Amino acid sequence: MIDFRNKKIIITGASGGIGRSLVEKFINLNGTVLATGTKSEKLELLKKNFPTVNTLKFDISEHSKIDEFIDNASDLIGGIDVLVNSAGVRLSGNLETTPLNEWTYHFNNNVTGTFLACKYALPLLKKGKQSSIVNLASINSIRGAKNMLAYATSKSALISFTASLALDLTKHNIRVNAVAPGAIDTPMLASFKKDLTLKEYEKRMQENHPIGRIGKPKEVASVIYFLASEAASFMTGLTLPVDGGRSIR
Repeated sequence: MIDFRNKKIIITGASGGIGRSLVEKFINLNGTVLATGTKSEKLELLKKNFPTVNTLKFDISEHSKIDEFIDNASDLIGGIDVLVNSAGVRLSGNLETTPLNEWTYHFNNNVTGTFLACKYALPLLKKGKQSSIVNLASINSIRGAKNMLAYATSKSALISFTASLALDLTKHNIRVNAVAPGAIDTPMLASFKKDLTLKEYEKRMQENHPIGRIGKPKEVASVIYFLASEAASFMTGLTLPVDGGRSIR
């Protein structure tokens, strides 16, 4: 049975749909969890629902403050054994409609923020016996996505980052993996969903996903906590699709 007793876990972007499910999963498996997010009200709700969770308000795009954030987070929970980089942003746009500031916005949040979180967490992760990093990519980073050029490209960079970092960190007994979710029922999906009627939306999801529906946050969280656990001790450098079969259609 997977158990995170005596494990210290930091989850960025924890106030989103997948992040909230991660908090619940890790706490139910006896982990000591620190959750971050940009909205105080959502962090307060997390604390209300999960009284043992530690929270810090933080924006991963504030690059100059990430080292201080990692230090504060580690002090709160007594170290770092698992780092889950779940924070990210997504805007629509193609080559003609994406301005440079939106392109940079995606990379600042989805790539550079993850790079710096890993960089500053590394000295603390080295102290663990079987530390782990799990990054949140996207199925769009594997198969491409129409009208999501900056988002899909930035998430593709995370896949290469994950594989390369895994090779660098094996000597420290630190594993690095990623998950690539398909369409998941989260607030991030809501902007797409609101532009369609219910019938159109259900038809689109059935066409895109062989399973015939969108995913649930807890289904992604289950794969992430598996990758973070010792049950996945022979896995590193991988990106696992959690997409209802969309990547094979």
